[in-house]
Amino acid sequence: MSDGIPYADILILALVAGFILLRLRSVLGAKNEGDGPEFFKKDLRPAEPKEIHEVRDTVIQLDQHALKQKPREDFDPLLATITDEQKLSVIAAMKERDPQFTATAFADGATRAFEMVFDAFAKGDKPTLKMLLSDSLYDGFCGEIDARSSEDEKHETTLLSVKATDIAAVSLENNIAKITMRLESEQVTVVRDSSGAIVGGDASDVHHVQDEWVFERDVTSKSPNWKIIET
Repeated sequence: MSDGIPYADILILALVAGFILLRLRSVLGAKNEGDGPEFFKKDLRPAEPKEIHEVRDTVIQLDQHALKQKPREDFDPLLATITDEQKLSVIAAMKERDPQFTATAFADGATRAFEMVFDAFAKGDKPTLKMLLSDSLYDGFCGEIDARSSEDEKHETTLLSVKATDIAAVSLENNIAKITMRLESEQVTVVRDSSGAIVGGDASDVHHVQDEWVFERDVTSKSPNWKIIET
C-alpha cells in the first residue's frame, strides 16, 4: 500500500460526487434542447403602459372616421347668400358649362381686377387696361389718359380698399355670361399743381364709393379671363 490516498477511499469519493451531481440535476432540472441561445432572442423591451395602447387605438378610430367624411369641395360662400331664384338658376346653368366656376372665386377676381384697372389708369398703363377691358371701354379710358396728360393740374386718386359685396345681376345667352358685381371702395382724391403741391381736395378726406362693374365671358372658352365691359 502506498503513502497516497487508498484506492477504496477514492472510490468512495467518486460515489459521493456522483450522488451529489444526481441530486443537483433533480433539483435544477435537465437542460432542454434549445436552452441558452433562445434566451437572447427574447424581447427584453419593457411592455408599453396600457394607456398608450388605448390612445393609439383612439387615434386610429378617429382617422378612419375622418376618411369616411366627404369633404365639402363644392361649398360656395357667396352663392349661399343668394336667395333670388333667377340668379341661382342662371349660375347653375353657367356651372354646367364651366364646372370650375364659383361665385366666391369670381368675386375675388373682380376685386383684383378693380385694383388692377384703378392702378393702371392712374399710371397710364395702357397694355394692362387693354388686357382687362373691352375694346369700347378701353378706348374711353385711353381718351381720358391722353386728355389729362395735357393738363397743368393733375387729379390724383388713391385707392385705400375695395371689396366685392354681391352679384347685382347675371345673365347667360349663347354661352356668353354677364355678371354685374357690386363693389365698395374707399378712395382719396386730391388735385396737384405742376410742382406736385396739393391745390385741391383733402388727403385725409376718405370717400366711400359704390360701383357696379359688368364682366363678360364665353363660359365654354378655355380662357378663364373675364372682360370688363361696363364701369
